[in-house]
Amino acid sequence: MRYFPLMVDTKDKKVLIVGGGKAAAIKIQGFIDSSFLFYCLAPAFCDDLIALAGTYPERIFLKEKKVDADFRFFAYDYFIVATDDEALNAALLRRAKAASVPVLSTSDPASSDFHMASVLRRGPLAVSISADNPTVSKYVKADMEEFLSRYDEEKLFEMNRIRRLLVERKSAHISEIMEELWNDEKISKNYGESFDET
Repeated sequence: MRYFPLMVDTKDKKVLIVGGGKAAAIKIQGFIDSSFLFYCLAPAFCDDLIALAGTYPERIFLKEKKVDADFRFFAYDYFIVATDDEALNAALLRRAKAASVPVLSTSDPASSDFHMASVLRRGPLAVSISADNPTVSKYVKADMEEFLSRYDEEKLFEMNRIRRLLVERKSAHISEIMEELWNDEKISKNYGESFDET
């Protein structure tokens, strides 16, 4: 598997996006549940991107600027190339790779360093779905949403809390305790409180 799903810390990470059209808006919308900060450069911005920036003014920053193939960038953790000029996209992709900045190109996904997956959340549980075909992703995501709805969010949060307490206290047999809790139909509040007291 070439593109392997990973969980990365997005806190205080900056993403530079060159392009102000639908492709840029779709990529930002796909990452909006992260903590990324988005800096977008383009001569003009589509309505969807302007609306997104209006909804998240503390995280999405738009600057009207024409970028050419000689554009130099630094201090960004990730780079998304999303213009409608394929020659410019290719030049910026090469520049990002030379600068060792992970890059995603909307016009050349095969040369990208990372891809975007759909993410579903159920309490503390996160599941990612990735396919080369957006239609497949859409239907699998709908099926997974229905499947995940069977899990009790409160139980998932409580299990995570209890495991953190067990790890902090260097308890023995953590895996066995967690297995036992998973098989309980519902973790009683008393069970969690007993860890708080010890």
